[in-house]
Amino acid sequence: MRLDRLTLHDFRNLRGDRPGDPLQWAPHPRFNLLVGDNGQGKTNLLEAIAILGGLRSFRTAKLAECVAFGKDRAILSATAQGGGVHSTLGVDIGPKGRRLVVDGKPPTGAAAFLGRLTAVVFTAADLLLPHAEPEARRRWLDRLVFNHHPAHLAELRRYETALHSKNLLLRQHQAGQRADAALIDVYDGLIGRHGGEIVRRRAEVVGRFAPIVAEVFAEIAAAGLTADLHYRPNVAAGDDAAAAVLAAQGHRRDRDKRVGYTTAGPHRDDVDFRVAGMPAHLHASQGQCRALVLACKIAEIRSLERALGEAPVLLMDDISSELDPKRNAALMHYLDQLGGQVVLTTTTADAVRVAAPRQIVQVAQGRVVPGAVLGDAPAAARGTQGALGLG
Repeated sequence: MRLDRLTLHDFRNLRGDRPGDPLQWAPHPRFNLLVGDNGQGKTNLLEAIAILGGLRSFRTAKLAECVAFGKDRAILSATAQGGGVHSTLGVDIGPKGRRLVVDGKPPTGAAAFLGRLTAVVFTAADLLLPHAEPEARRRWLDRLVFNHHPAHLAELRRYETALHSKNLLLRQHQAGQRADAALIDVYDGLIGRHGGEIVRRRAEVVGRFAPIVAEVFAEIAAAGLTADLHYRPNVAAGDDAAAAVLAAQGHRRDRDKRVGYTTAGPHRDDVDFRVAGMPAHLHASQGQCRALVLACKIAEIRSLERALGEAPVLLMDDISSELDPKRNAALMHYLDQLGGQVVLTTTTADAVRVAAPRQIVQVAQGRVVPGAVLGDAPAAARGTQGALGLG
């Protein structure tokens, strides 16, 4: 999987060399270091790539927020290749929503767009996942599921639409207005159908993913330390997840009317991160928690590589600043061995020492200034050996 060229019109603060010109950039097929001070647009560039890959931002739920100040729309386009197929992708974010283009034509749906540029996003916020709110872990889980099953995105949207509509009715009832019980039944049916599929896919992916996380954690953490992941659905699904989610709506109907929102369903699921069999957020050290998150990201890449037959694009936002020099150097060495295209941001190129060929790009005031393409890393990087040692 590889991004060959990126063109952005009016996306956040990113711009070309002259006023009104789009930003244009041709990434290196291996490592790309986006270097610059904070607030210059480095993360915006990663966000644009993530949207072209997955139609969702890792920073906001509203794509309209990505449009440059004072502009009506943002246009993102890219050429990419995956599975031996070259594709031209386009996302037009306007006042009425988004419009997609694949090879110059509107696709039949989001499913025909997705999967052509699969990207794994790794931000500093991910390192806090064991201690984060359940919502953050659900977002992470759904990105994981989506990369393995692109249709998951459409299922989530259908579920969220039905949930939002039902909650409006529940709030009306709570406020003393008459809520149409038959209409609530309709939304419960949609919540059961789409929610059941969400639960099924989440359980399937975590079931296959957790052993890979345990395997990677054993490689990178202190000897003898174990880690595992458990999916914790809000509704115990059994063999028929749709029926279980639907039944939960009926059981909670009176309570939901009192509180004014839906209290049962996959929108309240969670994931348990465990180290040595204990909840990581309660019993693991900061280093162990970070090792577990790193293991999850490396495992995600390995899992997708097995599923796709090639490595996905890895987008890393300022991870180096969150690790001490020894651990950061070991992580870079590990990424060297993984292969594939990497785009990462940093405030200083010295923090990123890799042996693979790389391009150093300066990002300043929304402009991208490609630097030298380097084929060999400093000797210190070539000599970095061993596991991550994050125990």
